[in-house]
Amino acid sequence: MFMKKMCFLIMFCLLNTVSISFAGDHKCGVCNMKIGEQSKHHVVLSDEAGSKAPLHVCSLSCVNKARKHDSGYSKSQVSDFNNPEKLLPGEDAFFLMKSEKIKQDLDDMAMPPFFGAFKTKAEADAAKKKYGDGVIVKGLGAALIEGGRK
Repeated sequence: MFMKKMCFLIMFCLLNTVSISFAGDHKCGVCNMKIGEQSKHHVVLSDEAGSKAPLHVCSLSCVNKARKHDSGYSKSQVSDFNNPEKLLPGEDAFFLMKSEKIKQDLDDMAMPPFFGAFKTKAEADAAKKKYGDGVIVKGLGAALIEGGRK
């Protein structure tokens, strides 16, 4: 009987840990800012081997800081601007950068440089047309470079 109770307790703890870590709001692992569940500027960094816990970050500035502190974060996922509850592979996403008008559709906590990540180039082009400004680049690496340019 003791073993059954112990197994139940362990399973309960494991299930609750998983559901807590992937559902709801997160805090940026760099600056501790709240990242809402529907955030359109959420980035999740991880390492190739999967040996580190995923690092949730709120902005491109925090991505740079995280990678400067720990270069092992080589993989990334970003919120899909059109479906923020879904994550896209960072290097496959198309980023609308340098759009001053995109901020109106980001949450209040968005930090510059402002961006939107899209699944397809057509979606990024449509957003660029909607906002009337910006530069489209492919991949988080290119977005980090473009975001650092004046």
